[in-house]
Amino acid sequence: MLKKYFSAGLLLWVPLAITLWVLESLIRWSDVVLNLLPPELNPEKLIGFEIPGLGLLLAAAVILITGVLVANMLGQWVVSRWEWFLDKIPVVRPIYSGVKQILATVLSDRTQSFREVVLIEFPISGCWTYGFIVATPGKETLETLSATEMVTVFVPTAPNPTSGYVIMVERDKLHKTSATIEQAFKFHVSLGVMTPEGALRGASEKRDASAENQAKKPAG
Repeated sequence: MLKKYFSAGLLLWVPLAITLWVLESLIRWSDVVLNLLPPELNPEKLIGFEIPGLGLLLAAAVILITGVLVANMLGQWVVSRWEWFLDKIPVVRPIYSGVKQILATVLSDRTQSFREVVLIEFPISGCWTYGFIVATPGKETLETLSATEMVTVFVPTAPNPTSGYVIMVERDKLHKTSATIEQAFKFHVSLGVMTPEGALRGASEKRDASAENQAKKPAG
């Protein structure tokens, strides 16, 4: 009985403490932005006291204003000149272009990245886990592998889903699921404790259909 009550208390306080810690860390780090302002323009100097989170609001405002400026033709020309300059620096070029391409893919309204959760056989045959379809391999890759339909799947590691493995696999080797992105991430973060309800439905239906087709085949 004591274990039950203790577990209930942990389930309340631990997530709350971690959430508050993340928010407090984010606000504290964002306030470093205020140090970039001239001393006479620092809001804390002007009003005489500290406002937590003001740096976060300032950073968001700077990002928004920058986005407005670079969205017009003049801003795009300036950005293209700046990227041309960065492209000439050997070490900076792959880092900048890679990060930009990833962000452009994730932030695009038309991207299909991380919008479909699948069950993938990983890391060996007979072992299954949740993965996310993030892209489609290029034509040259498909020709090299003599494949017609493949997808690129991101398989997170647990309990840190920000790292993982990127695998190219034939689509028919995957099982569709009804799991959402959030449910699949919770599965990895919780070390498999939080299993999406109904997520295995697609895999079961596919397995049952396969068994039925095998049964219908004539013997010999």
